[in-house]
Amino acid sequence: MALLAFGTLEARRAHVAVMRMVATAGGSRPFEGPDAELVRKFAALIGCPGCHGFERPLDFRDLLGAEPPWADDGEAIAALEVLLPEQADRVEAVHAGLLVALFADSPDEEGLAEARRIASALGCDSSLIDNIIELAGVSAVTAKADLFRRFLAERIDIEEETIRSHMDRHDLASITRPATIEDYHRLVADAPEGSLGAQMRKFYDDARFDIPGTPGSPLPVEFLGSHDVHHVLAGYDTSAQGEAYTAVFNAGNSSAGIGWLTVVLLQWHQGIKLGVFPEGHSHLDPAMMATAAERGSMTTTDLYDAHWDWMALLDQPIDQVRASLSVTPGGQVEDGGCWAP
Repeated sequence: MALLAFGTLEARRAHVAVMRMVATAGGSRPFEGPDAELVRKFAALIGCPGCHGFERPLDFRDLLGAEPPWADDGEAIAALEVLLPEQADRVEAVHAGLLVALFADSPDEEGLAEARRIASALGCDSSLIDNIIELAGVSAVTAKADLFRRFLAERIDIEEETIRSHMDRHDLASITRPATIEDYHRLVADAPEGSLGAQMRKFYDDARFDIPGTPGSPLPVEFLGSHDVHHVLAGYDTSAQGEAYTAVFNAGNSSAGIGWLTVVLLQWHQGIKLGVFPEGHSHLDPAMMATAAERGSMTTTDLYDAHWDWMALLDQPIDQVRASLSVTPGGQVEDGGCWAP
Protein backbone atom coordinates (compact mmCIF):
# COMPACT_ATOMS: atom_id res chain seq x y z
CA MET A 1 0.00 0.00 0.00
CA ALA A 2 2.95 2.33 -0.46
CA LEU A 3 1.08 3.85 -3.40
CA LEU A 4 -0.88 5.79 -0.80
CA ALA A 5 2.07 8.12 -0.41
CA PHE A 6 3.97 7.77 -3.65
CA GLY A 7 1.51 6.58 -6.29
CA THR A 8 0.33 8.48 -9.31
CA LEU A 9 -3.11 10.03 -9.44
CA GLU A 10 -4.23 7.04 -11.51
CA ALA A 11 -2.88 4.51 -8.99
CA ARG A 12 -4.60 6.28 -6.12
CA ARG A 13 -7.90 6.28 -7.99
CA ALA A 14 -7.45 2.56 -8.54
CA HIS A 15 -6.89 2.01 -4.80
CA VAL A 16 -10.14 3.75 -3.97
CA ALA A 17 -11.96 1.95 -6.78
CA VAL A 18 -10.83 -1.53 -5.66
CA MET A 19 -11.68 -0.75 -2.05
CA ARG A 20 -15.17 0.34 -3.07
CA MET A 21 -15.65 -2.77 -5.21
CA VAL A 22 -14.81 -5.00 -2.25
CA ALA A 23 -16.93 -2.92 0.16
CA THR A 24 -19.96 -3.41 -2.09
CA ALA A 25 -19.06 -7.01 -3.06
CA GLY A 26 -19.04 -6.06 -6.71
CA GLY A 27 -22.11 -3.84 -6.45
CA SER A 28 -24.30 -6.50 -4.81
CA ARG A 29 -24.77 -4.50 -1.59
CA PRO A 30 -25.07 -0.81 -0.73
CA PHE A 31 -22.03 1.39 -0.25
CA GLU A 32 -22.70 2.20 3.39
CA GLY A 33 -21.70 1.31 6.93
CA PRO A 34 -18.21 0.83 8.42
CA ASP A 35 -16.65 -0.51 5.21
CA ALA A 36 -17.78 2.56 3.25
CA GLU A 37 -16.47 4.80 6.03
CA LEU A 38 -13.07 3.09 5.83
CA VAL A 39 -12.93 3.65 2.05
CA ARG A 40 -13.88 7.31 2.45
CA LYS A 41 -11.22 7.82 5.15
CA PHE A 42 -8.55 6.39 2.86
CA ALA A 43 -9.80 8.50 -0.04
CA ALA A 44 -9.69 11.65 2.08
CA LEU A 45 -6.18 10.84 3.26
CA ILE A 46 -4.61 10.14 -0.13
CA GLY A 47 -6.48 12.99 -1.84
CA CYS A 48 -6.02 15.81 0.70
CA PRO A 49 -4.83 19.17 -0.68
CA GLY A 50 -1.11 19.69 -0.32
CA CYS A 51 -0.45 16.04 0.48
CA HIS A 52 2.21 13.96 -1.21
CA GLY A 53 3.04 16.40 -4.00
CA PHE A 54 -0.44 17.39 -5.15
CA GLU A 55 -1.28 21.07 -4.66
CA ARG A 56 -5.01 20.57 -5.13
CA PRO A 57 -7.29 17.97 -3.55
CA LEU A 58 -7.85 14.82 -5.57
CA ASP A 59 -11.48 14.38 -6.51
CA PHE A 60 -12.79 10.88 -5.83
CA ARG A 61 -16.46 11.84 -5.52
CA ASP A 62 -17.43 9.75 -8.52
CA LEU A 63 -16.08 6.68 -6.69
CA LEU A 64 -17.65 7.43 -3.31
CA GLY A 65 -21.31 8.09 -4.06
CA ALA A 66 -24.26 5.86 -3.38
CA GLU A 67 -24.59 4.92 -7.06
CA PRO A 68 -21.93 2.63 -8.61
CA PRO A 69 -19.48 4.45 -10.90
CA TRP A 70 -19.45 1.62 -13.47
CA ALA A 71 -22.16 0.07 -15.58
CA ASP A 72 -20.95 -3.48 -14.85
CA ASP A 73 -18.00 -5.55 -13.63
CA GLY A 74 -16.40 -5.66 -17.05
CA GLU A 75 -16.29 -1.88 -17.26
CA ALA A 76 -14.81 -1.67 -13.74
CA ILE A 77 -12.00 -4.13 -14.49
CA ALA A 78 -11.25 -2.39 -17.79
CA ALA A 79 -10.92 0.89 -15.93
CA LEU A 80 -8.53 -0.68 -13.41
CA GLU A 81 -6.37 -2.11 -16.18
CA VAL A 82 -5.92 1.37 -17.62
CA LEU A 83 -5.23 2.96 -14.23
CA LEU A 84 -2.76 0.24 -13.23
CA PRO A 85 -0.50 -0.66 -16.17
CA GLU A 86 2.23 -2.10 -13.89
CA GLN A 87 1.75 -5.52 -12.30
CA ALA A 88 3.29 -4.50 -8.97
CA ASP A 89 0.79 -1.64 -8.72
CA ARG A 90 -2.08 -4.03 -9.38
CA VAL A 91 -0.92 -6.24 -6.49
CA GLU A 92 -0.85 -3.20 -4.19
CA ALA A 93 -4.40 -2.27 -5.19
CA VAL A 94 -5.63 -5.81 -4.54
CA HIS A 95 -4.05 -5.63 -1.09
CA ALA A 96 -5.98 -2.43 -0.40
CA GLY A 97 -9.18 -4.25 -1.34
CA LEU A 98 -8.26 -7.19 0.90
CA LEU A 99 -7.91 -4.76 3.81
CA VAL A 100 -11.57 -3.78 3.38
CA ALA A 101 -12.71 -7.42 3.46
CA LEU A 102 -10.67 -8.04 6.61
CA PHE A 103 -12.00 -4.88 8.28
CA ALA A 104 -15.44 -6.49 8.68
CA ASP A 105 -16.29 -7.63 12.21
CA SER A 106 -16.77 -11.21 11.02
CA PRO A 107 -15.58 -13.13 7.96
CA ASP A 108 -16.83 -11.30 4.85
CA GLU A 109 -17.09 -14.11 2.33
CA GLU A 110 -18.72 -11.89 -0.33
CA GLY A 111 -16.03 -9.22 0.00
CA LEU A 112 -13.26 -11.83 -0.09
CA ALA A 113 -14.79 -13.38 -3.19
CA GLU A 114 -14.79 -9.97 -4.86
CA ALA A 115 -11.14 -9.39 -3.89
CA ARG A 116 -10.26 -12.76 -5.40
CA ARG A 117 -12.22 -11.98 -8.56
CA ILE A 118 -10.39 -8.66 -8.97
CA ALA A 119 -7.02 -10.32 -8.36
CA SER A 120 -7.71 -12.97 -10.97
CA ALA A 121 -8.98 -10.44 -13.51
CA LEU A 122 -5.83 -8.34 -13.06
CA GLY A 123 -3.52 -11.34 -13.29
CA CYS A 124 -2.45 -11.21 -9.63
CA ASP A 125 -1.68 -14.18 -7.40
CA SER A 126 -4.85 -14.92 -5.43
CA SER A 127 -3.49 -17.79 -3.30
CA LEU A 128 -3.44 -15.70 -0.11
CA ILE A 129 -7.08 -14.73 -0.61
CA ASP A 130 -7.95 -18.36 -1.43
CA ASN A 131 -6.37 -19.40 1.86
CA ILE A 132 -8.36 -16.79 3.81
CA ILE A 133 -11.61 -17.86 2.16
CA GLU A 134 -10.87 -21.47 3.04
CA LEU A 135 -10.21 -20.75 6.72
CA ALA A 136 -13.42 -18.73 6.95
CA GLY A 137 -15.29 -21.97 6.27
CA VAL A 138 -16.53 -24.59 8.70
CA SER A 139 -13.47 -26.84 8.61
CA ALA A 140 -10.34 -24.75 8.50
CA VAL A 141 -7.65 -26.31 10.70
CA THR A 142 -5.30 -27.02 7.81
CA ALA A 143 -5.86 -23.62 6.23
CA LYS A 144 -5.08 -21.86 9.51
CA ALA A 145 -1.81 -23.74 9.92
CA ASP A 146 -0.88 -23.15 6.27
CA LEU A 147 -1.50 -19.41 6.52
CA PHE A 148 0.49 -18.99 9.73
CA ARG A 149 3.37 -21.11 8.42
CA ARG A 150 3.42 -19.21 5.14
CA PHE A 151 3.48 -15.88 6.93
CA LEU A 152 6.22 -16.82 9.40
CA ALA A 153 8.48 -18.39 6.77
CA GLU A 154 8.27 -15.24 4.66
CA ARG A 155 8.71 -12.93 7.62
CA ILE A 156 11.98 -14.39 8.97
CA ASP A 157 13.27 -15.94 5.72
CA ILE A 158 13.18 -19.54 6.92
CA GLU A 159 12.13 -22.51 4.77
CA GLU A 160 8.49 -23.51 5.25
CA GLU A 161 9.51 -27.11 5.99
CA THR A 162 11.66 -25.88 8.88
CA ILE A 163 8.72 -23.87 10.19
CA ARG A 164 6.47 -26.92 9.76
CA SER A 165 8.78 -29.21 11.76
CA HIS A 166 9.03 -26.69 14.62
CA MET A 167 5.24 -26.13 14.60
CA ASP A 168 4.68 -29.87 14.79
CA ARG A 169 6.86 -29.93 17.93
CA HIS A 170 5.20 -26.78 19.31
CA ASP A 171 8.67 -25.28 19.53
CA LEU A 172 8.92 -22.30 17.19
CA ALA A 173 11.08 -20.34 19.63
CA SER A 174 13.99 -22.79 19.23
CA ILE A 175 14.53 -21.52 15.68
CA THR A 176 16.55 -18.68 17.26
CA ARG A 177 20.18 -19.51 18.07
CA PRO A 178 21.15 -19.10 21.76
CA ALA A 179 23.82 -16.53 20.81
CA THR A 180 21.17 -14.32 19.19
CA ILE A 181 19.01 -14.51 22.32
CA GLU A 182 21.98 -13.56 24.49
CA ASP A 183 22.82 -10.61 22.23
CA TYR A 184 19.24 -9.30 22.29
CA HIS A 185 18.88 -9.57 26.06
CA ARG A 186 22.23 -7.85 26.60
CA LEU A 187 21.49 -5.02 24.16
CA VAL A 188 18.12 -4.28 25.79
CA ALA A 189 19.53 -4.50 29.32
CA ASP A 190 22.53 -2.25 28.57
CA ALA A 191 20.78 0.29 26.32
CA PRO A 192 21.33 3.89 27.53
CA GLU A 193 18.43 6.07 28.63
CA GLY A 194 16.65 7.74 25.73
CA SER A 195 17.60 4.96 23.34
CA LEU A 196 15.40 2.59 21.38
CA GLY A 197 16.54 -0.26 23.62
CA ALA A 198 15.61 1.66 26.77
CA GLN A 199 12.13 2.21 25.36
CA MET A 200 11.98 -1.52 24.66
CA ARG A 201 12.68 -2.17 28.36
CA LYS A 202 9.77 0.10 29.26
CA PHE A 203 7.60 -1.61 26.63
CA TYR A 204 8.17 -5.03 28.21
CA ASP A 205 7.76 -3.69 31.77
CA ASP A 206 4.52 -1.82 30.97
CA ALA A 207 2.98 -4.71 29.07
CA ARG A 208 4.33 -7.29 31.54
CA PHE A 209 5.72 -9.30 28.67
CA ASP A 210 8.72 -11.57 28.99
CA ILE A 211 11.45 -10.42 26.64
CA PRO A 212 11.53 -12.65 23.51
CA GLY A 213 13.92 -15.53 23.94
CA THR A 214 12.94 -16.09 27.57
CA PRO A 215 12.08 -19.77 28.25
CA GLY A 216 8.46 -20.29 27.29
CA SER A 217 8.50 -17.55 24.65
CA PRO A 218 6.23 -18.77 21.83
CA LEU A 219 7.99 -17.34 18.76
CA PRO A 220 11.52 -16.72 17.47
CA VAL A 221 13.35 -13.55 18.51
CA GLU A 222 13.85 -12.77 14.81
CA PHE A 223 10.10 -12.23 14.52
CA LEU A 224 8.84 -11.30 17.96
CA GLY A 225 11.70 -8.94 18.84
CA SER A 226 11.49 -7.02 15.58
CA HIS A 227 7.70 -6.90 15.85
CA ASP A 228 7.99 -5.32 19.29
CA VAL A 229 10.41 -2.77 17.82
CA HIS A 230 7.74 -1.93 15.21
CA HIS A 231 5.27 -1.21 18.03
CA VAL A 232 7.69 1.17 19.73
CA LEU A 233 8.84 2.95 16.59
CA ALA A 234 5.27 3.47 15.33
CA GLY A 235 3.85 4.24 18.79
CA TYR A 236 1.05 1.67 18.94
CA ASP A 237 0.26 -0.05 22.24
CA THR A 238 -0.22 -3.74 23.05
CA SER A 239 -4.03 -3.80 22.89
CA ALA A 240 -5.79 -5.74 20.14
CA GLN A 241 -6.34 -2.40 18.38
CA GLY A 242 -2.66 -1.55 18.74
CA GLU A 243 -1.75 -4.88 17.15
CA ALA A 244 -4.04 -4.10 14.23
CA TYR A 245 -2.71 -0.57 13.69
CA THR A 246 0.89 -1.83 13.86
CA ALA A 247 0.05 -4.44 11.24
CA VAL A 248 -1.57 -1.82 8.98
CA PHE A 249 1.58 0.29 9.42
CA ASN A 250 3.62 -2.74 8.29
CA ALA A 251 1.37 -3.30 5.27
CA GLY A 252 1.78 0.35 4.27
CA ASN A 253 5.55 0.05 4.69
CA SER A 254 6.06 -3.20 2.78
CA SER A 255 4.04 -5.30 0.34
CA ALA A 256 5.13 -8.36 2.35
CA GLY A 257 3.42 -6.86 5.38
CA ILE A 258 0.07 -8.00 4.02
CA GLY A 259 0.83 -11.44 5.53
CA TRP A 260 1.00 -10.18 9.12
CA LEU A 261 -1.92 -7.83 8.54
CA THR A 262 -4.01 -10.81 7.46
CA VAL A 263 -3.04 -12.84 10.53
CA VAL A 264 -3.69 -9.95 12.91
CA LEU A 265 -7.08 -8.88 11.53
CA LEU A 266 -8.34 -12.45 11.38
CA GLN A 267 -7.09 -13.33 14.88
CA TRP A 268 -7.53 -10.14 16.91
CA HIS A 269 -10.35 -8.47 15.01
CA GLN A 270 -12.54 -11.27 13.65
CA GLY A 271 -11.68 -13.75 16.40
CA ILE A 272 -10.33 -16.57 14.23
CA LYS A 273 -7.42 -18.23 16.05
CA LEU A 274 -4.41 -18.72 13.79
CA GLY A 275 -1.24 -18.55 15.84
CA VAL A 276 0.08 -19.06 19.33
CA PHE A 277 -1.76 -16.21 21.09
CA PRO A 278 -5.39 -16.11 22.30
CA GLU A 279 -7.79 -14.75 19.71
CA GLY A 280 -10.16 -11.87 20.34
CA HIS A 281 -12.49 -9.26 18.89
CA SER A 282 -11.69 -5.57 18.65
CA HIS A 283 -13.30 -2.40 17.37
CA LEU A 284 -11.13 -0.58 14.83
CA ASP A 285 -11.27 3.10 13.96
CA PRO A 286 -11.23 3.77 10.18
CA ALA A 287 -9.28 7.02 10.58
CA MET A 288 -6.61 5.30 12.70
CA MET A 289 -6.38 2.53 10.10
CA ALA A 290 -5.91 5.02 7.26
CA THR A 291 -3.34 7.05 9.19
CA ALA A 292 -1.37 3.93 10.12
CA ALA A 293 -1.19 2.93 6.45
CA GLU A 294 -0.05 6.42 5.48
CA ARG A 295 2.65 6.50 8.17
CA GLY A 296 3.91 3.11 7.02
CA SER A 297 4.01 4.35 3.43
CA MET A 298 6.09 7.36 4.44
CA THR A 299 8.67 5.21 6.28
CA THR A 300 11.64 4.91 3.94
CA THR A 301 13.18 1.67 5.21
CA ASP A 302 11.43 -1.67 4.78
CA LEU A 303 11.06 -2.57 8.45
CA TYR A 304 9.43 -5.84 7.43
CA ASP A 305 12.53 -7.07 5.60
CA ALA A 306 13.85 -10.20 7.30
CA HIS A 307 17.39 -8.87 6.82
CA TRP A 308 16.82 -5.40 8.32
CA ASP A 309 19.30 -5.13 11.21
CA TRP A 310 17.01 -3.75 13.90
CA MET A 311 19.21 -4.99 16.72
CA ALA A 312 22.00 -2.64 15.62
CA LEU A 313 19.74 0.33 16.43
CA LEU A 314 18.91 -0.55 20.04
CA ASP A 315 21.67 1.58 21.58
CA GLN A 316 20.84 4.66 19.49
CA PRO A 317 18.57 7.57 20.56
CA ILE A 318 15.03 6.69 19.66
CA ASP A 319 14.32 10.10 18.12
CA GLN A 320 17.32 9.71 15.83
CA VAL A 321 16.24 6.20 14.84
CA ARG A 322 12.75 7.38 13.93
CA ALA A 323 14.16 10.32 11.98
CA SER A 324 16.61 8.10 10.06
CA LEU A 325 13.75 5.79 9.06
CA SER A 326 11.31 8.67 8.35
CA VAL A 327 8.78 7.35 10.87
CA THR A 328 6.39 10.28 11.20
CA PRO A 329 4.77 11.28 14.54
CA GLY A 330 1.55 9.56 15.49
CA GLY A 331 0.22 6.43 17.09
CA GLN A 332 -1.42 5.86 20.46
CA VAL A 333 1.49 6.23 22.89
CA GLU A 334 3.14 9.59 23.43
CA ASP A 335 6.71 9.91 24.72
CA GLY A 336 6.78 8.65 28.29
CA GLY A 337 3.33 7.09 27.93
CA CYS A 338 2.29 3.58 28.92
CA TRP A 339 2.54 0.73 26.41
CA ALA A 340 -0.06 -1.40 28.16
CA PRO A 341 -3.70 -1.15 26.97
